[in-house]
Amino acid sequence: MDMERIGALGFAVRMALFILIFLACAAGLLYAAKYAGLRPDLPIDGPAPESGPSRAFVIDPGHGGRDGGAVGVTGAVEKDIDLSVAKKLSALLSLCGKKTVMTRTEDEMLSLPGTTGNKKGRDIRSRIKIAEEAGDCLLVSIHANSYPIEKYKGMQVFYRPDDPESEKAAESVRLTCVQYLQPDNGRAIKQAPRSIYLLNNLSAPAILIECGFLSNAEEEELLCDDLYRVKLAAVICAGLLEAENN
Repeated sequence: MDMERIGALGFAVRMALFILIFLACAAGLLYAAKYAGLRPDLPIDGPAPESGPSRAFVIDPGHGGRDGGAVGVTGAVEKDIDLSVAKKLSALLSLCGKKTVMTRTEDEMLSLPGTTGNKKGRDIRSRIKIAEEAGDCLLVSIHANSYPIEKYKGMQVFYRPDDPESEKAAESVRLTCVQYLQPDNGRAIKQAPRSIYLLNNLSAPAILIECGFLSNAEEEELLCDDLYRVKLAAVICAGLLEAENN
């Protein structure tokens, strides 16, 4: 067997394992599976998805490049966790037949032509530009939280101010997370404060998900676990599909 065939086989095996992990490891995938048609025996609450073009999901891994974001108790860097969860979410939504657009797929800050400001400003405006150019879309920005007091933990979801669609998507993701992954999470969704520039300067519906607290040692360990990131992606995907179809 030549090296090219070995490489192709390795890729196929990795993809098969990747899909099997998604299908097996998270209860939240039941929602994803029913909408993808993988489990037609599952009841669907509300009308089935319509055929034809549908809304795109712009998946936005926070930070990148020189902007590492939050740093965990033992040194985990937010930008890496954001990208890992975002890639898994994009793959799962694609598996369910949804169009996805990633704002970044590498460890980099963005600087698209036509954007202005310092490096951070150009990066944020580049993300906005990608979402605006995607047309009918929902932006999902993936982050990890941090706070000076270590005891705080759990996912929290922010939504674009004064936008019912954004609020609906945020609440759906929150409910799915509580149902399947974090049953003790009592955090309510919140309208994005003015400090979240991205959500305050988009015309498209948008949510920002803080997947957990890197400042909490226990949760940092979870966020560094690849299987847990798969579960995060699964419950986020399930929540997005539930919001879209109800």
